[in-house]
Amino acid sequence: MVHANYLITFLLSRLDQQKSNLFQIKVHLQRNTCVFDQAYIHPYAFQPIMNLKQALNNKLPSAELDLLVRAYDVVGDIAVIIIPPELFHRKTLIGQTLLDLHKNVKVVAKRSGVYEGQHRTIDLTILAGENRTETIHKEFGVKLLLDLRTIYFSARIGTERKRIADLVAADEKVLVMFSGAAPFPLVIGRHSHPQAITGIEISKIAHAYGKKNLRMNTSNCPIKLINGDVRDVVTKLNETFDRIIMPLPHTAQDFLHLALALLRDKGWLHYYDIKPKDHFQISFKTIQDACNKANRCAVNPQLFFCGHISPKLFRICIDVQIV
Repeated sequence: MVHANYLITFLLSRLDQQKSNLFQIKVHLQRNTCVFDQAYIHPYAFQPIMNLKQALNNKLPSAELDLLVRAYDVVGDIAVIIIPPELFHRKTLIGQTLLDLHKNVKVVAKRSGVYEGQHRTIDLTILAGENRTETIHKEFGVKLLLDLRTIYFSARIGTERKRIADLVAADEKVLVMFSGAAPFPLVIGRHSHPQAITGIEISKIAHAYGKKNLRMNTSNCPIKLINGDVRDVVTKLNETFDRIIMPLPHTAQDFLHLALALLRDKGWLHYYDIKPKDHFQISFKTIQDACNKANRCAVNPQLFFCGHISPKLFRICIDVQIV
């Protein structure tokens, strides 16, 4: 075992060099320090932008080429790109060039701002191709019907969803809070054999897409999707769970007390957060504080890095057993 600070810095520098790889680092959280255990390198869910720069090389001056965002998301057959304000006057050219480069892409959309609001939606503007934001995205054998304008979905954590699915043991009861259009329940249901999966989603639109996706896919176990606020729904469930997944970075801490009340002894909690690299321990302390209030204890914690949010912010998941 070696302290993680040096190794994380090393892997981040390697990521900066490679651009096209997603790193997922597994770290043990012991006392007040992070200790490196092992690392995984996975293909990133978004595509490198080098080909786009090359295609625009003779169409844009070098100063504008330097402003191109390095990567874009592809969800189903829709490419979602960020265009800086300085390049807005080139948006049609950029969109059409991207469309021409990738035959599997039928729509190019520009995202504006960040995911926001209770339902974590984002504004999209169609730049090229068909005039739609609905698509079917395929992930580890699961088909997901999605409207990228009206529901939240991140293709970047597809590998993370599969990682969680691989952890689920036979006959577990699994709860997915904030289940969206049901990617977590469906990937888990396809790749593991739990007793049952329950998903809770507050957005009526996302829930409706989740129900459609449930009909489109097969599962090894019953999946129940519930539309409502987690705070209201959990009081009516009258059941406990072996594993609870909380994919709501930024505000998941507000629901920790509910998760702890529903989690069985020695059950597993998957807590997602967004933090700069020097503040990961804060997320674990948040879990510890909630456990102290609930007279429970967090043991066997592990930290997983699930990709960049920005150059200095990272999406993380803390896997921890609750006793």
